[in-house]
Amino acid sequence: MFSSAGRALQMIFEPALFGVVLKSFLLSFLIFAILFVAAEYGVQHLPLLQWPWLNTLLALLAPVLVIVLAFFLGAPVAAIFASLYLGRIATVVEAKYYASDAPSAGAPLFASVVVALRLLAWIVVFALALLPVDAALPIVGSLASLMVNAGLLGREYFELAALRHLPRDKVDAMRKRHRVGILGAGLLIAALAEIPIVNFVAPLYGAAFMVHVFKHFQHREGLA
Repeated sequence: MFSSAGRALQMIFEPALFGVVLKSFLLSFLIFAILFVAAEYGVQHLPLLQWPWLNTLLALLAPVLVIVLAFFLGAPVAAIFASLYLGRIATVVEAKYYASDAPSAGAPLFASVVVALRLLAWIVVFALALLPVDAALPIVGSLASLMVNAGLLGREYFELAALRHLPRDKVDAMRKRHRVGILGAGLLIAALAEIPIVNFVAPLYGAAFMVHVFKHFQHREGLA
């Protein structure tokens, strides 16, 4: 697991993938920059209320809300881009470390899109559901969020990597056999996704990391 994590980190900075990392980061940043500008524009064009202090408060809270959303939704947004680029990331990783394995047929596009959208939906749903816990018990809420995201990211990224080589039924069976290891990998990705700025590239790192995790299990079971 640790060697796979180190290999994935090295790959992120290689020229073959650095362009993907930079593009994903810039696209994620652009989305939130547009939201920031839209919030500022919307506040400036709101009808003035009869309470000046409320107008001032709205003007101050709008950009702050966008920044807060960037922290909460930075990883899910980047995860969508990571899923779109996972084929390229996996191809580079497999060409360098697993060149002797049978070539991948590639994941079905529809299946990849479904997995990516399911990941985004679950992360947003659980993030909203855990907000009261975060407010009432910050430490407990943070730990609960971390474990939930670990389970979601581990499962979805493993499926995205595995579907390139195996049909859905075999992917599900392998995931169930190695659920503890996959959860551990997801925990590392989720922990990185909690770090501001880093959370924009954590999904891309997670995609490369999970290719190694899948290959590890694939080799151990003699399916390579």
